Amino acid sequence: MADAPIPQSVLDASGVVGTWVHDHWADRLALSGSLAGLLGLDPVAAATGVSLAAFLDRTHPEDRIRIESYLHAVSESGGTLEAEFRTRDTRSGVRTLLMRGRIDRDPSGRTLQGRGIAIDRTEVQAANLMQSERVVNRMAEHVIALRDLAHVLQRPALVERIERLMIEIGFELARFLPEPEDEPRH
Repeated sequence: MADAPIPQSVLDASGVVGTWVHDHWADRLALSGSLAGLLGLDPVAAATGVSLAAFLDRTHPEDRIRIESYLHAVSESGGTLEAEFRTRDTRSGVRTLLMRGRIDRDPSGRTLQGRGIAIDRTEVQAANLMQSERVVNRMAEHVIALRDLAHVLQRPALVERIERLMIEIGFELARFLPEPEDEPRH
């Protein structure tokens, strides 16, 4: 039985946003139109291949050196590739992408090309962050109730320990506050 093509709806549901092929020796990275568009690259030019430097220019500045080093290392060793990074702010905003694939080598061990898919993990990360924030908020509610109960018992040492825990939970809650540069400017 021949493999049936994967329906686009299945790819969309799994977060797959495109494909990539890297010709190591030509230093060209061919990207599918949807992936190129997400990176803010011209889809027509990217289909025939852009330089690795052009691709790296579309990664978030804080992730660029790590991704560049990783891609060079995996190109040297071959095998599976899995790299998660943020994009630079494009028309679609900063996105978190996961590139998965394989770097092929010839029988003598020389790197040939890499190929794989890109998955948009932005929504998954946002959902995980929201879930974590809800959990920490519930912890805060519970520790406030514990402090009130400890006051009823008139146990100052217990109240003190609970208040230290409240401070730690407060620090956890602070992690969810937006950074000043993330706040909208008026």
